[in-house]
Amino acid sequence: MATLTLDQWRLFIQIADLGSLTKVAALRDGAQSAVSRQLAAMEQACGGRLFLRTGRGVALTEAGRRLYPRVLAWLEAGEALGQDLARQVEQPAGQVCIGVLSSIDPQYLSRAYLELSRRYPGIRLRVRDGVGAAVDEWLENGEVDIGILPRSGRGARRRDSALFTARHLLVGAPDSWVAGRRTVPFAGLQGLPLVLAGAPSAFRRQMDQLARRMGVTLTVALECDSLALQKHMVLQGGLYAVLAEHAVLRDMQAGALAAARIVEPGIRRGITLAMSEVRPTTQASREVARILRLCLEPLAQAGSGTD
Repeated sequence: MATLTLDQWRLFIQIADLGSLTKVAALRDGAQSAVSRQLAAMEQACGGRLFLRTGRGVALTEAGRRLYPRVLAWLEAGEALGQDLARQVEQPAGQVCIGVLSSIDPQYLSRAYLELSRRYPGIRLRVRDGVGAAVDEWLENGEVDIGILPRSGRGARRRDSALFTARHLLVGAPDSWVAGRRTVPFAGLQGLPLVLAGAPSAFRRQMDQLARRMGVTLTVALECDSLALQKHMVLQGGLYAVLAEHAVLRDMQAGALAAARIVEPGIRRGITLAMSEVRPTTQASREVARILRLCLEPLAQAGSGTD
């Protein structure tokens, strides 16, 4: 492959984002034919098509889709490095992308945002939330700089650091069987209509393995990966969910949900802050990681009890 210039890689990102050579030409204040020639030269240098031509414009080929996150990460890292140098490496700046479990209460992220805004106004945050598997995929693909997700044991990586341990609860409606109970044995899940994350899911595997070991039959009435929908089905559908304590703490305090800690055995999962091994670590991403750890410390204290 011939070496492409920085401007050609920027052109690649612009075409992918806009999906139209005409729009890119307008953005660059040039002719569409000139953009088309530059794209042809790039594809020739790469030895294959990067875009498919469609009636509505252009779309990334499979090869282009694989390239996109890596090129974007490289360009953003270069921008962040330039801004770091411009501030003599004393004021971190640039965009930092975070992938976070949707079960993490937004109040902790808002605290982190306010602290970062106060200390480092040059840092811009982009936050994505989802299930653990999605956050892990974003890290693997270089789509985020930092991930907050369940990962421990054999799944741990060199650039991971433990945040806290999440205890899991059996969650029901305020007037359900679980109301007023502090704990419930795992065997107590027998026969209850449950809403659980769908397979393949690391937590679902953990639940299924534990059920087989304990001789408990789990009645999964609904498979659902959305935390908000799980809570809704608990309230409106008469189902029960098994959720991390930090995901329902405010609901319990407000009396919106009832919950009891699962014991005999208890269910715990380690929550990790992971730095991307694809995207380069910048001063900005290091500072964001440090402040996230500080803001999430209360969850470590909440999960420090014994089962």
